[in-house]
Amino acid sequence: MVLKATNNGSSLARIAQSKGTDRRTHNKGSRVTQERAKAQRAKLDAQTETQYRQEEQEAVVQVTQHKKTGRQEVQAKRRLIDTLIEAYLQDHIGGNHSEKTLEWHKTALGLMRLFFQEELDMTQIDEVEAADMSAWFAHLRATPGARGKVRSERTVQTYARSARAFFHWLVRRGTLEHNPFDHVLFPKVGRPLIQTITVEEFEKLLLACTPPNETSPLAQRATVRNRAILWLLYDTGIRVSELTNLRLDDLDRKKGVVTVMGKGSKERRIALGQNCLRNLSYYLDKHRPDEEELADWGSSREDHIFLSETRQPLTKNGMEMLFKRLKERAGITGKRISPHIFRHTFAMNYLIKSNDPFSLQELLGHEDLTTVLNYIHMNDTILQEQKRKFSPGDHIPTRMPGPRETRRKSSQINEMQKQK
Repeated sequence: MVLKATNNGSSLARIAQSKGTDRRTHNKGSRVTQERAKAQRAKLDAQTETQYRQEEQEAVVQVTQHKKTGRQEVQAKRRLIDTLIEAYLQDHIGGNHSEKTLEWHKTALGLMRLFFQEELDMTQIDEVEAADMSAWFAHLRATPGARGKVRSERTVQTYARSARAFFHWLVRRGTLEHNPFDHVLFPKVGRPLIQTITVEEFEKLLLACTPPNETSPLAQRATVRNRAILWLLYDTGIRVSELTNLRLDDLDRKKGVVTVMGKGSKERRIALGQNCLRNLSYYLDKHRPDEEELADWGSSREDHIFLSETRQPLTKNGMEMLFKRLKERAGITGKRISPHIFRHTFAMNYLIKSNDPFSLQELLGHEDLTTVLNYIHMNDTILQEQKRKFSPGDHIPTRMPGPRETRRKSSQINEMQKQK
């Protein structure tokens, strides 16, 4: 029984020892497994971190490239010819330029843009070179204009002036470093032939203001109004747009001065001659519709000086029709009778009598003297009168020998020898 118990105890001890060994082996295996798992997790974390960094760097590169591409696209868009022309025209609108000037730039730059895009396949302004501008000039000369006629050299020059101003603007704002017009042979034309009206023709036009076979009050009103218009144009040389925009407050009858709103909303004051002021005052006092009549026609508070038969302000088209009728009644041929020919006539007459182009520049409302100088060049009388007034040959000592003194006097010869 004792032996059996001993054997049983040994068995139990071996079993316990075996279990302990198994437990130690199991614990050791667990630690190895945990360490391996930890190493794998660390390796995986490192790979994940590396991949994340790579993806982050790639994302940064993509964003940078996208921004760079976006900036390039914006810069390219800003350098488009279409965009820059539109910006230039908007700048002119902000600069309070006249509608006529804006329309001129629209036409000229529109033709230039079409030529660059359709003929030269250009869209970027920095692609334009001097040779391209010369090619455009040649294209303008070779192709018909809006009315189907070949463009004159003066028209080509006018368009070229608009383009030149546009490129000057691009250089000033820093869009271009160099102006292609610096190397362009600019179109040149001869000085214009300036037409004027004679005193006899002016008298015929005044007489033509009276409608034939009409004696009604409205006919008399039209006669007086039209004569006031002719006198004002002849005496001041103002533009037709300036005349049609005149208001009652613009005329100071006491001082005999009219205030004119010129191009770019620039005011200038012009003194009126007695004949002009008398005709203008007679129209305003006796024949311009009064407040009651204007109210009946729905034109109350209308303050324009010159009104049409409908009691509305005269328009440019209305003025053109008026001058066409006056020319036919006066029987004048060989020249175009328009408000602008009165401007030329005033300028020429003023220069002949004053010889002062600088004051004429102010009276006409010109920004520079170039246009005024054209009047001097086209009127030989002014030039020759100035020559006679300041002739060098007439400002030398009178002791010079005259035309009949064919022999030198002995005293003169002796004096000359002494000087030698």
